[in-house]
Amino acid sequence: MSGWALGLALAALAATGVFAWREHRRADRLAAEVRAMQAGLVASTRLASLGNLVAGLVHEINTPMGALSSNHDVIRRALQRLQIILADQQVDETELNEVRRIVRALDEVDGANGLAVERVNGLVKSLRDFGRPDRSEIAWANLHEGIDSTLAILRHELGGTEVVKDYGDVPAVLCRPQQINQVFMNLLVNACHAMGGAGRLTIRTQQAGQQVRVSIADTGCGIPAENQARIFEPGFTTKGARVGMGMGLLITRRIVEQHEGTIDLISNVNAGTCFTVSLPIAPSSLERQVNHSTTPEVLT
Repeated sequence: MSGWALGLALAALAATGVFAWREHRRADRLAAEVRAMQAGLVASTRLASLGNLVAGLVHEINTPMGALSSNHDVIRRALQRLQIILADQQVDETELNEVRRIVRALDEVDGANGLAVERVNGLVKSLRDFGRPDRSEIAWANLHEGIDSTLAILRHELGGTEVVKDYGDVPAVLCRPQQINQVFMNLLVNACHAMGGAGRLTIRTQQAGQQVRVSIADTGCGIPAENQARIFEPGFTTKGARVGMGMGLLITRRIVEQHEGTIDLISNVNAGTCFTVSLPIAPSSLERQVNHSTTPEVLT
């Protein structure tokens, strides 16, 4: 090969290398943009879910707060009466009996106030556990706590629904807890809508080898066979099946797949639907991102 031809070949090879490098960089940028878009979609879906729950949460908090306000008035009037009675130098038997009744009433009010405060604290804790930003980090998560906090937030959506918890002895799972809670939220909301506020919701957890399975079954309207293959399509929803799925199930499947898991569906029209999410206890992709020094414990 002549020097001219060799130079031309080397130039062509260099140009090809530069082109490949540029395309590789471009592919990396596109992949990063896609990941950012997916993260944004998950975040926006999450915010939409929380936004839709605000009215229900306000109602849930107003109930115990109303009790506290009413009881505060009872306590104020009781204290005023006690001050009047105790202002006398002598207290007769009738007044003493009245004092006893007031003290018993105050004790009952105090117990009711304790329950109201406990209810408010529980709602706040559930909301914090469900939505706090730091939970987006990778961590060993108690799936039962995630399910329970989501159910507490959805109390107003459940209405008269009977909730059955069949929790097995399962280990903690290495995951992004905030995203997994979003999976529970989407599936539970769909189940509530399918049942229309009445029916039975059954949640089962069990360990299967190196996986933990979470099944969420409802006794709602079910999904027709011709629609079952399409429910994970972007924006797909039918008024005859489960209203308002929209992007929810698409996001749910993406989150599960990003955790190297699977989501399966069994549904019969007018008999109900069961979604089963299978998550590896320690996904290899997440293990590579963290230095986990703790051994997962069995949850009860």
